[in-house]
Amino acid sequence: MKSAIEATRIQRPYSVALEARETLPFRVRLAEGPQDLEKVVEIRSSAFTRHLPSQGLTLRKPEADDQFPEVLLLIAERKLDQRVLGSMRLQPNLSRPLRIESVTRLPEPYDGARLIEFMRLGVENGNAGRMVMAALAKASFEICHAAQFDFIVAVGRRSTSEIYRSMRFDDALAGEMVRVPHAGNLPHSVYCLPIEEADSRWRATNHSLYNFMARTEHPDIRIDYERVFRTFGISRHAA
Repeated sequence: MKSAIEATRIQRPYSVALEARETLPFRVRLAEGPQDLEKVVEIRSSAFTRHLPSQGLTLRKPEADDQFPEVLLLIAERKLDQRVLGSMRLQPNLSRPLRIESVTRLPEPYDGARLIEFMRLGVENGNAGRMVMAALAKASFEICHAAQFDFIVAVGRRSTSEIYRSMRFDDALAGEMVRVPHAGNLPHSVYCLPIEEADSRWRATNHSLYNFMARTEHPDIRIDYERVFRTFGISRHAA
């Protein structure tokens, strides 16, 4: 079976060849319809409750942004019973500013660029959750590359900022933190990753996930790229 990227003839965003093929105990795909949205909300609320109980309570219902036409929701679901193990929202600035831009203005070179914000990442706890997080990160990055975004944007509390630093994101505000109303009004740093430089940054630092991301084919990451292009207004020929 061909991978999703090979099947749609999308250029791989990596500078190394595939060396292995690995199946996962779960599948990653785009969420579709009200039933999937309910599952997304459930895992999201559960994940946030572990670290920010008050925020978890507010996330027990879908957010308006979940159903915005230019937004995509990713889910990871267990093969055995289709239980959702993780989810993330991909939210671009194509027709309106990013959520974080309601709090602070991003400096050059981000101001005016084609941006996409990774939001509401939620996964199950433990080792299984770490694998799910890695698969969601891989799927999200490949989507952003295929859809020709310039930068990935993410916000992080002090307890989660190390994740973005390890992935070679830049601190967009040079150490300044901003309070984010839609994230418990807690201080957050804003991180940006230039998509065209991501592969070279990870490879240069021999990042622990590089083999998983770049050298391993995962047929269980099944992304409908035709839907991606429609959602983000990309010509199939341009991609």
